[in-house]
Amino acid sequence: MEQVVGPQAGSGGHSGRAYDQSFAREVYQKVDSGDEIKMCMQCGVCAASCPLKEKMDYSPRKIFTMIRAGKRDTVLSSQAIMLCTSCYSCKVRCPRKVPVVDVMHGLAHYALRQGYKPRVETALFGEKFWGNIYRLGRIDEKDVAQRYFLGHGLVPGIKLMLENKDMGLGMLFKKRMKLLPERPIKNIKSLRKMLDKAKAMGKGGAA
Repeated sequence: MEQVVGPQAGSGGHSGRAYDQSFAREVYQKVDSGDEIKMCMQCGVCAASCPLKEKMDYSPRKIFTMIRAGKRDTVLSSQAIMLCTSCYSCKVRCPRKVPVVDVMHGLAHYALRQGYKPRVETALFGEKFWGNIYRLGRIDEKDVAQRYFLGHGLVPGIKLMLENKDMGLGMLFKKRMKLLPERPIKNIKSLRKMLDKAKAMGKGGAA
């Protein structure tokens, strides 16, 4: 395990402490756009630009600092990496042109692949949403909703269905949701092969 030790106390006023670089290397090599973090100069423009900064447990600048400090669990379990809405304010204003949006999304996907679920509800919905795409090649809103609700368990799922019945009826009456089940698209097998290949490539990159 490689460690980088900071200046000792008394040499410039900084206390000596060791930083584990293994997580930083992991991010640089396995997270989409992760190596771009090397360009960050910790100016804080991304944090100041983010419209969701008040909702984040850590700003992007802080996330990058913790990656360099080896705080793997803290970073991958952070809600901040799941909150990015791709507004691109940070990327546009970054003086070093760090693609902060891409890094945050990359960290979110990597965290999920590693078994972290910082936002359980979001992860559950995403699982049911993409499962629908895989089965049908399109979205069946009522099927996604039903699977999402029941993903909480039978009794909690039924309660959630009842709580959201008005929204469902509204979508039905306004023809935003069909009563009959959706059929798979043509060439669904080809789509599934493509998705399977993409999934295998993703796992290969995370190995």
